[in-house]
Amino acid sequence: MKSFFSSILILFFMSPFNISGDSMEPVFSDGDIIMTESLTYMLEDPARGDIIVFFGTDEPDKYFVKRIIGLPGETIKISEDNVYLINDKGEQSRIEEFYLNKQAKAYSLRQIDGTVYEVPADSYFVLGDNRDSSFDSRTWHSPFVPKNNIVGKYYFVLF
Repeated sequence: MKSFFSSILILFFMSPFNISGDSMEPVFSDGDIIMTESLTYMLEDPARGDIIVFFGTDEPDKYFVKRIIGLPGETIKISEDNVYLINDKGEQSRIEEFYLNKQAKAYSLRQIDGTVYEVPADSYFVLGDNRDSSFDSRTWHSPFVPKNNIVGKYYFVLF
């Protein structure tokens, strides 16, 4: 009975979104319709690796779909074709990104080698999975997505 009620609640908080572009390939393709749900983030904070739909920081009337890489208060460094998390002591640990197309990753990240981002409180650093073709936290004037700009969490591909 509990799963029935939770399913009804999730359905009530679901919204469809049309994917425009190839910034999240191979997960999503241009023209895909995905379903998101907004209930999860009312109960818990977004996590690294979550795919989210949000209002853009540079284009507040436009929706974007990207993956969360950096969490509030973290320091992120992009170097040597990888994304690193830097702790308080300056030690780096590579973020494992199993979902990436390795060729796109190597090409794109070299373009900004050595860049460090300090994620503000209540904000997130996001990247597209297809780094060659993604306008994301690396390229926006305001690189961080405030938590209140997040519309929902990816749930499944509808079409």
